[in-house]
Amino acid sequence: FFYRSLPTCSRCALSANMWAFKRLRFRCPELRRALPALGGGALASAWWVKPTLTEGLTPPSDVSMEKSVDMVNWSGTQGVTARQLFLPENEDQLQRLLRWASEAKQKIRPVGMNLSPNGLALQEAGMLSMTELDQIKGIDKQKGTITVQAGARVSQILEELQKQGLTLENFSSITEQQIAGWTQVSAHGTGARIPPVDEMILSMTVVSPSKGVMKVSEGDALFPWMRVGLGALAVVQEMTLKVIPRYVLHERTFCCSYEELEKNHKQLLQSYRHVRYMWVPYTDTIVVVVSDVAKEGAKAVPALPEEQRVAPLKKLLKDMDPDCGDVEGKSFAELREKLLMLDPLNPKHVAKVNGAEAEFWRLSTGERIADSTQILGFECGGVQWVLENCFPCGTIDEPNLKDIRYVKEMKEIIEREQIAAASPIEQRWTSRSRSPMSPAYSTQENALFSWVGVIMYITSEEQAPAIKEKFRAYAMRHADLTFKYDGFFHWSKIDLNFHAGERRKILKEQFARKFNVQEFGRLKAELDPNNVLGNAITDAIIWG
Repeated sequence: FFYRSLPTCSRCALSANMWAFKRLRFRCPELRRALPALGGGALASAWWVKPTLTEGLTPPSDVSMEKSVDMVNWSGTQGVTARQLFLPENEDQLQRLLRWASEAKQKIRPVGMNLSPNGLALQEAGMLSMTELDQIKGIDKQKGTITVQAGARVSQILEELQKQGLTLENFSSITEQQIAGWTQVSAHGTGARIPPVDEMILSMTVVSPSKGVMKVSEGDALFPWMRVGLGALAVVQEMTLKVIPRYVLHERTFCCSYEELEKNHKQLLQSYRHVRYMWVPYTDTIVVVVSDVAKEGAKAVPALPEEQRVAPLKKLLKDMDPDCGDVEGKSFAELREKLLMLDPLNPKHVAKVNGAEAEFWRLSTGERIADSTQILGFECGGVQWVLENCFPCGTIDEPNLKDIRYVKEMKEIIEREQIAAASPIEQRWTSRSRSPMSPAYSTQENALFSWVGVIMYITSEEQAPAIKEKFRAYAMRHADLTFKYDGFFHWSKIDLNFHAGERRKILKEQFARKFNVQEFGRLKAELDPNNVLGNAITDAIIWG
């Protein structure tokens, strides 16, 4: 990659060098709009416009369109060169564009921030960016609602809500997603009594290729299908979300063994608003992070300063690489990445790194009190391959312990097969979703679901192909166990490349078991008869 100075955004303070921009594609409208002013040169030829035309298609002349655009997801693991990328600037343009696309049978797959690890939004034949449709249309403090356009970012929404003393009930570890993409895949935070994010939606305005503008809300037959439609049934134009008063959390972090966790797991899920576990492979350490609304006058017992907590990683790095240079001031994530880079596919090496990380977490025992936006967001580590699942684990009243037994079994597979599994295996929970295409869908009101993610860090471009192949084997063990526990995958993380041959057949069978594929296909034929919104992943759901 070449480096070239690019504009710094006044809105989010992002400076887009070329490497960063590959990962932040459409993350910030100001940066995207500033690029044409740079003129020609390497950047223009590498990214902005490559002059290739699709013959015979005449889209609305007032809708911006770019040709041959390289689209790469956040982690750099998936990418295509979209032959056409459409950028409507208002709702009228969006509606006319979709009508034209259906008549012309032109693919126009909607894309938000392109964060999905599996490239769920990617479609080589044509894509639709919602970046310009990012307005906050209104906040009704009395009703506890916010109305936004589909391209508004979660972080942008939170910022506006905070001005009114409001917030969202829950959100993911990062908040740069566009609201439509985030809800269309039934993304989640953590909390046994808190559902996936699609349940925050109260009403929606969507644009279907065949039916045009439709408004749906609670009670409408289409509403639950539109909340989680994977961008394949219609394009979300606007939505109204329920919001809650802003709140402060009291977070506690501590470590325990499996035996200790088994005794306390039910109580933890039932007692705390938010619970997540980080399991450290090749150790007996489980990191428990719990939080609840802070009581008035509560005082936090802080952890040690990070400089003291990272001492085990610094020592290991100096022992393994005496020429590693100055490590003072390096963060936990930076030190872990430096350690893994030394030998990322050697399970014995990774086990040593995990051991140092486990010691870091033991030294991190402590508490903090802060606004929910600060507590619920956390460092996800470096660029990585990831596969996350979702499976039922009883009810909030009676958790059946399948959730923690799942990860215990996964750890046993890792150690038996000597998989170079870096830490953590992350585990979170939600209550059910009423959207039929949500991985956490259930008709049982108090159903409980666990979400478990496994990762491999992509430590360098040179090692990336080998890491991908090793992760494929690791992910398939995770997939096999997912099906054993009657689960499925996070829609933005399932990777069809890891389900070839007989595995694709098994995946299709699981589609049919977990979801009403027939009804999804019927709605698809009615709302998008020419499949202009589809791609390989959505097509696999319907046709296998």
